[in-house]
Amino acid sequence: MRVRDARSTRWQRVPDGYRDLPPPDAARRAELAGRLRRLCEGWGYREVSTPALEFLDTFQHGAGPGIQDQIIKIVDGAELLALRPEMTVPIARLAATRLLPERGLPLRLSYVAPVYRVQEPGRGRMREFTQAGVELLGLPGADGDAEVIALAVACLREVGLSDAVVHVGHLGFLAEALGGLAPAQQDEVRARLYRRDYVAVAEVAGGAAARLLHALPDLHGADALRRARPLAASPAARAALDELAEILDLLQAYGAADAVEVDLGIVRDFSYYTGVVFEALGRGTPVPVLGGGRYDGLLARFGADCPASGFALGLEVAMSLLPPSPPARCDVLVLADRATRQRAAALAAGLRRAGLQVVVAPAMSEPQARALAAREGAAMLAWWEGEDLWVEDVATGRQDRSTARWLTGAARARAGEVGTPWGH
Repeated sequence: MRVRDARSTRWQRVPDGYRDLPPPDAARRAELAGRLRRLCEGWGYREVSTPALEFLDTFQHGAGPGIQDQIIKIVDGAELLALRPEMTVPIARLAATRLLPERGLPLRLSYVAPVYRVQEPGRGRMREFTQAGVELLGLPGADGDAEVIALAVACLREVGLSDAVVHVGHLGFLAEALGGLAPAQQDEVRARLYRRDYVAVAEVAGGAAARLLHALPDLHGADALRRARPLAASPAARAALDELAEILDLLQAYGAADAVEVDLGIVRDFSYYTGVVFEALGRGTPVPVLGGGRYDGLLARFGADCPASGFALGLEVAMSLLPPSPPARCDVLVLADRATRQRAAALAAGLRRAGLQVVVAPAMSEPQARALAAREGAAMLAWWEGEDLWVEDVATGRQDRSTARWLTGAARARAGEVGTPWGH
């Protein structure tokens, strides 16, 4: 029989830039999201949710025309909609139009949500990915920036990326140099800085701007602020360096300074950033695992002028930097046949109420049940022989006549919750 190559069948695949997550990866993403939700809540950030689809006008109005090429557009009747390419603009819209009039400032908001972006897939870039982040509205200057950066460091540590370094820069340091260029040149320089294409950056600019841009690749590290002082020719550039120094002092108090490094070549991918910007790269990936900054002018575009800063962490990028997901956990596999299926269902319900993970396997032969136990990673088997409940420790092969109460204690001990020894 001729077998058709299933890989070429369009309806069996997903589009480039999108992916399925098998159970271990889906569980890992959900677990990371849950940990980040709890962490941000502990800092006073309350979760919000916005629709995946917004009017295209919302992003063009909020982020400017430069975002146009990154948006996946959808025609819905007479409306031109957009799949959100990021979460800052939707939350700015929500806060300005509903939350700030009701609650006032400051406002601390968090989110975990998929976003969709037109970009060439590969090397960690996907067209659908999940962001977990925060937005701090109404707290200006170094106090707000230090809190957001410290929380970014805490989030990286929470997901297991304790060795990640947050690189912090300030757009105010570059403002004067870029201000002497034509608008098209400014956009080109920012784009090349974002790609860290420093050689090409120096070719675009000339004069004083060229000297400063040429020095950017070396303006990072412990003494970057000191080496940058002679290049700061304007009050705005000097104020930017002063603000970074103040933020570094505050981060000492947060216990986050050791995870932060000044890098004055940092720019971000959206034009609404106005001051401090930062990002963290993971080892072995060119895609930032986390990025953010201050965007003081964005909410004014929606009618509520207030300072703001925030960041987003890419969950799938973080997962790619972590060790493989641990195997799935099954505490007890309950075997049943037609005569014992009601007892099996009742036993499983009781074990689940005790916090255990239980799978019921009806109508299986012993080889089939053992194959299922191996696939599910079951720690214990339970079944009935006549009226007696029997239990097997899969690791040792030991079998004992048992009771539901003892099985619950033993299974919890195996799951690491209490210290009940095997034997009764």
